[in-house]
Amino acid sequence: MISRPVIVPLAMIVLVILFSNIINGNDYVLADPFNNEVKINTDSEYKSDCDEYNIGSNGAICADEDITTSEGIDIDGENNKVTSDIHVNQVEKCDESGNGDNNAFCSNSSENFLDAISVSGNNNNINYDINTKQTNDCDDKIDGDNNVECENELKTHVNNLSLSGNNNPIDLDINTKQSNDCDDKTTNDNNLKCTNLQHRIGTP
Repeated sequence: MISRPVIVPLAMIVLVILFSNIINGNDYVLADPFNNEVKINTDSEYKSDCDEYNIGSNGAICADEDITTSEGIDIDGENNKVTSDIHVNQVEKCDESGNGDNNAFCSNSSENFLDAISVSGNNNNINYDINTKQTNDCDDKIDGDNNVECENELKTHVNNLSLSGNNNPIDLDINTKQSNDCDDKTTNDNNLKCTNLQHRIGTP
């Protein structure tokens, strides 16, 4: 199993102060003396169940990847709040239950890119809520090899936001579910190839 949550704030700009950093973790918080706040939260959950039951070898490959990248955030004003809540749930269930080898290849990949945000004014509240659920259920349940290939790939791009004024609420919700259910319940090999490829673009 390969699991990798990554947050990459490339450039954070607040009140003409440049912040450049790379963080591996689950949250990023930035505040300044004028009560502006930038907060990026990620909540990632992975579950891989890629077993070989009975007689046979297990050469299954199950991989989960979760990457979030944020561009520049420029705030000029007071009491502004920018929050990104990103929730990713990835599940792999690619078993071989009878007499046969488990050669399954199952992968989930989620990439989020948050474009630049520019705010000029006071008391603005910007919130991005991105929820992703990816599931592969690709078993060989009786005899035969499990040679299945199941892949979920999602790229979510949030366009840039330029906001001028006071007391503006901006809410963007993006919810995506990808699922492959590619079982073989016969005594033959499972040679199915199941793929979900999706590129979503959100505009606040």
